[in-house]
Amino acid sequence: MSIPAEVSDPLLDVRHRTPPLASSEIDYGLLTDLTGFSLKLAWVLGHGHLSRELGDPGVTPHRFSTLEVISRNPGLQQTQLAAALALTRPATTLAVDFWEVRGCVERRKVEGDRRLSGVYTTAHGEQELKRLRERVRNADVALTADLTAEEIVSLRKLLEKIHR
Repeated sequence: MSIPAEVSDPLLDVRHRTPPLASSEIDYGLLTDLTGFSLKLAWVLGHGHLSRELGDPGVTPHRFSTLEVISRNPGLQQTQLAAALALTRPATTLAVDFWEVRGCVERRKVEGDRRLSGVYTTAHGEQELKRLRERVRNADVALTADLTAEEIVSLRKLLEKIHR
């Protein structure tokens, strides 16, 4: 997936959300030397662009991630889903509720323990996920448009070393 030549900056629509550090009159002090601050600015751009790419204010990156993991792990319990995505249980419940109302997931009782339920995507949920995956991929390509393929691999490996 490549960015069309006529689009010089695929993140132009969200650049206003991050400060222009190099040309700023603001002295950021130590912040410009901090990896966490750079990650935050990249996150602001990525999250903002992805939100626009998804095209539905209700579908957030967090909710997309929830649907993706449910799809890849049928029957996952909500506590497992929360742990997998580093979310609180209430945030996970709200995300599952969001997709359930839209007919994209369903909760089913776990055989042998009626207190527990697993979450499954529906056929409609799989169709919605197919549509969303394309948009998410497009947003990711835009986020890394200024990087070479090798730099993207290196970036992901370095970030994995941090969040392992």
